[in-house]
Amino acid sequence: MTRPIILDLDVGVDDAVALALAIHSPELEVRAVTTVSGNVHVDKTSKNALKVLEWFGITNIPVAKGMTRPLLRELRIAEEYHGRDGLGDSRLPEPKTRLDSRHAVDLLTEEISRVPVGSLTLIATGPLTNVAAAFRKEPSLPSRLQELIIMGGAYGTTPYGVGNDTPVAEFNISADPEAAKIVFNSGAKLTAVGLDVTTDPTAIVTKQVFKRIERTKTRSAALLTRILGKLVKRFGSFSLHDAMAVAYAFRPQLFKTSMFHVDVETTGELTRGETVTDRRLWRPKRDERVPNTNVCVGVDGAGFLDLIFERTVNKA
Repeated sequence: MTRPIILDLDVGVDDAVALALAIHSPELEVRAVTTVSGNVHVDKTSKNALKVLEWFGITNIPVAKGMTRPLLRELRIAEEYHGRDGLGDSRLPEPKTRLDSRHAVDLLTEEISRVPVGSLTLIATGPLTNVAAAFRKEPSLPSRLQELIIMGGAYGTTPYGVGNDTPVAEFNISADPEAAKIVFNSGAKLTAVGLDVTTDPTAIVTKQVFKRIERTKTRSAALLTRILGKLVKRFGSFSLHDAMAVAYAFRPQLFKTSMFHVDVETTGELTRGETVTDRRLWRPKRDERVPNTNVCVGVDGAGFLDLIFERTVNKA
C-alpha cells in the first residue's frame, strides 16, 4: 500500500536527492511539491524542483511556489554552500513545465483538507514558513495529517546533535524560528529528523561514496554526480539531510526514535532557532509538558546509504 505524501522543499542539493528518492520509491505517492525560500530564493527552489522532476521525465506532479521570506524576519540563504543555482552550480537544463497556478499555502490547505483525515503525510525539508502559514490559515490541518515529518533541528541526543547555523541552531529552524514554533506547537503528529542523525559520519557521502556514485552509469547517478561534485570536492563530504526525512516515511526501521517535548527559542540573543528539547529524567511539576515530537536519535547509516544507492544512484 502506497503512502500519499506532499513534499515541501527549499530545493537545494540534498532536497534534490530527497525528491529523487521519493519519486523512485514505490511505497510513496508524491501528490504535489511545494517550494519555499531557504537554501536559495523560492524563485530558484521552484525552478529546481521542476528541473529535477523533468530530469526523470516527470511532468504531472504539481509544483507550487510558496513563501518568499520568513514570517517576520529577513531572508537568509545558503548559496555559498548549495551554489548560486542551489544545485551545486550544476547547470541542469532549464525546465519547460509550468508551475501550478496556486500559491503553495493554498495548495497545502486545499489538498490536506480534501482528503480523508489521517490519509496524507507532509514532509517538510526547508524552513517551515509554508507549513506555518497553512496551519494559521486553516487550524484544522495539523489534526488532519497522518504525520508531519520535518528535516530540521538539533536535539542534543547524539554527539552530532549540535547546530550548523549557530552553535545550537540548525539552519531550517533558525531561518524562520517563528514558523517553527507554530509548527512544533500545532498538535500535529510530528517526527523530527535532525542533525543528531543526518550528520552521523556513517550516513554521509564521503569522497569514497561519491566515487561509487560517479562510477555508476545511470541517469540518476549522473544527476547526483553533477549536483554533488563541487561540494564533495570543496568540503570533503556531504550530508543527505533531506533524503533522510523521506527515507523515514517508508523505512522507519532504519531509525531509533524517542518522544520529547520540543519548543523553539525565538528571542534569545545567542540561542535563536534552538530546538529546546526537554531530555530531563525528572522535572518540577511546573515544567511537566506532554511530549510533542518523535525525535530521531539514531540511524543505521550503512542501511541508509544502501537505500540511497538502491533507489536513486542505481536507477536508470
